Amino acid sequence: MTDIKEIKLVDVKNNSNIINNLNSIYKLWGYEEVSPSFINTLETIKGRGIIDENQVVGIVSNNSLCLRPEMTTSIVKLSSTRLINKKRPIRLFTNGMVFDKKNNKNSIKLQEKLQSGIELIGYDTKCPEIEVINILFDAIDNINLKDGCDLCLLVSTTKIMDLILKKYENNNFEEIKKCLVNFDQDNLSKLGIDQDDKYILKDLLFTRGEPIAILKKLKTIYGTSKTLDDLNFLFETLSKISNKYGVKLQLDPTFQPHLNLYEGIVFQLIGENGNNKSVIAKGGRYDELVRSFSPNEKIFNGIGFTISVDILRNLIKEEKTDKKKILLMFKDSYLLEKGMNEQKVQQKKGNIAVLHLNPCDDLTKANKIMQENNCSEILWVN
Repeated sequence: MTDIKEIKLVDVKNNSNIINNLNSIYKLWGYEEVSPSFINTLETIKGRGIIDENQVVGIVSNNSLCLRPEMTTSIVKLSSTRLINKKRPIRLFTNGMVFDKKNNKNSIKLQEKLQSGIELIGYDTKCPEIEVINILFDAIDNINLKDGCDLCLLVSTTKIMDLILKKYENNNFEEIKKCLVNFDQDNLSKLGIDQDDKYILKDLLFTRGEPIAILKKLKTIYGTSKTLDDLNFLFETLSKISNKYGVKLQLDPTFQPHLNLYEGIVFQLIGENGNNKSVIAKGGRYDELVRSFSPNEKIFNGIGFTISVDILRNLIKEEKTDKKKILLMFKDSYLLEKGMNEQKVQQKKGNIAVLHLNPCDDLTKANKIMQENNCSEILWVN
């Protein structure tokens, strides 16, 4: 049994407006649009360890193919084939549907999700995250969000998790990692590790907040390291950008993404409207994915984000248009051609003009037709 929802007309309109607004920002930053295939080979998805096979929507006629569960893999693959000779860095953006499924006891729930995002591949710089996150803030700033909608960028990096787990490589490594990622205090307490270590790890579960302060705390625990020094530089820069856009920046050392795609910086942009929290965008670095597809690349780095258009749609203000929507009507059939000409005149003025193609001389009926077409007035063609 499947669960597939039809999209309302008003949602289609809002989706289109959001996509157009986002695309206009991407282009201003020098990004080019691509349209990767909806279909991936299952081996590509499994081989890169990106997602569990049970969550992939397979194509019935050919079990070796599946609908894309995310867009980054398709774009990185594109950069290693058709765009292999394109000068690096490659700046690309795309919009489209991704597909996943959830297996319940008695049913399968299929989901289509409309996403928009960018990918920056092969950028020879210390922190390509700066450009990508700057674009994310700029893109959302171009959207008319509801009043009282606060934005928070939750950031982490797999390198911090590596730093935390380094001493446990031969002692409950996977169990500790699982407890930290799943915020599982109970099982953490049951592990056979030193009590002082348990205290530190439990404290880390609740350690999140302003990035520079969190990095300072991590240095007191783990000492000075290149990882923490590099992150300090990155967050000092990102803090200035986030302040400019009014976005709260939060570092969470134990946050890890759902997809096994990222290595390095990972982030989520969260919208808080009253008591409701929504993940508007997700992103991060995927250097190893670039290396896997393009072993001959000179620079092995890639970073990007995807915005959930379906979620963002619920956080925008209802747009009011200043355009008139006029219903053109005539009483005699010989006026049809004149009505078509008048329709063009009104459209050139910037008005929305709907021409009723049948003659009508009944004012009551005419008003009903106007309401059915959501028009604000009737223009009679004489």
